[in-house]
Amino acid sequence: MTCPRCGGNRIQIQAVSELKKRGCFSVLLYIILLFVPVIGWIALFMLLRGRKSKTASYAVCQDCGCRWKV
Repeated sequence: MTCPRCGGNRIQIQAVSELKKRGCFSVLLYIILLFVPVIGWIALFMLLRGRKSKTASYAVCQDCGCRWKV
């Protein structure tokens, strides 16, 4: 494996945890559901419980610091 920027071959693979982004449609849906009393509590719980994370692998060049997704 070689670096696309400098052509170096000292590459290290790293696993990084990334948070999934919440779309504006889901936030709008939660806001609308907050106005309905019973369903609003469920929506509030789901909104406050947090975002899910996923793991992505990145290759990092040890010579120039360039980082790209594997």
